Amino acid sequence: MKNSLIRKMFIILITTVLAVAAGVYGIVYTMSYNAMLSDIRDRANGVRDYIIATLSIEDIVAIGEDSEAGSLARLRVNEILGLLSGVGNIKHLYIARVDEEGSLYTSISVMQQSGNSYIPSGEIAEDLHRSLREQVQITGSGVYQTDHGSVYTVFWPVMNNVQEIIGVVGMEFDVDNVYSSYRAMAMYSLVLSVALIVLFSIIAFLSMSKASEPFYKKLAYTDLLTGYENRMAFEQRLREAADMLERGKSVTLMIFDVNNLKIVNDTAGHKQGDTYLKNTADVLVQHIGAAGSLYRIGGDEFATIFVGRGKDEVQKILDSIRTEKSVMLKNFPFSCACGAATFEKGIDKSLRDVFGRADKAMYEEKKRQKSQEGQQQSQLELGTR
Repeated sequence: MKNSLIRKMFIILITTVLAVAAGVYGIVYTMSYNAMLSDIRDRANGVRDYIIATLSIEDIVAIGEDSEAGSLARLRVNEILGLLSGVGNIKHLYIARVDEEGSLYTSISVMQQSGNSYIPSGEIAEDLHRSLREQVQITGSGVYQTDHGSVYTVFWPVMNNVQEIIGVVGMEFDVDNVYSSYRAMAMYSLVLSVALIVLFSIIAFLSMSKASEPFYKKLAYTDLLTGYENRMAFEQRLREAADMLERGKSVTLMIFDVNNLKIVNDTAGHKQGDTYLKNTADVLVQHIGAAGSLYRIGGDEFATIFVGRGKDEVQKILDSIRTEKSVMLKNFPFSCACGAATFEKGIDKSLRDVFGRADKAMYEEKKRQKSQEGQQQSQLELGTR
């Protein structure tokens, strides 16, 4: 029971910690990632505004022509785009268009070393075509991994005077360093979090096991009705007393059977019966004192084990209990049958034999009490006639 309950509590605790840790980690991860993308978008908007304000529509239209005008347009476009290289962290910056046949062409990316036009592919090309098709700004759904590293893309449509799209500004930001640092931070944070959770789990399990041991021990050995020790505790103490017996200590068992409990239950109810039983147990404990502990070993039966106590001391306790007349419940005074027996060599083989003799003595007293009650009742009946 103990191990099972500790295990359940431990699982609930660790599940809660994991859920909270995962939630916090997810929030921090998302916020950090979005902050990185937000910074890139802000720079992209600045680049876009500069290009749109600086380039003429004629140059953008002419960049795909093979004529001298086209060559001059490409030169002017690349010069203007080249001025933006100081913005930093731009992998490719170009203007893209689609010709009448639907083929995609771009100005030369000012960030590449070769003189060949840069034509994006894969998911980046899909974003570019979508920006051309839908005539809206398209930002990458995340960081793209390409042959030239990690990039984040922003495409912005360029419109003419009659609001017809004539091209798209393409910006591919180099996020290799930022993204690598971000992923390393996320990985280190995850490893550290897992290590801390594992450490916390070990400490929590050991702490719960150690701290809960007295609680579970008390719960297992306590009678919930009276608050005193139960049959399991009695059996444990009996084994300890047997060891003490072998060391030469005297051992006496005293058995108590509470009278009138059934009458109280039948006339006043079981709740009052519980009160009557609890009050009786309290009185027994007062008489026993420090000589021993009280154990509830059955419904209305209690027992005490005296170790190393003299017969005179035990007899005195027994006599005081027999003369107790305090009221336990309205109209119901203390009434209890008692029996005691001390281990004697040659008579008893074990403490079970002592228990049997004490139990027998208790029942003999119970018979005498009933006989006396019957005689008293008869005398009362004769007196009323």
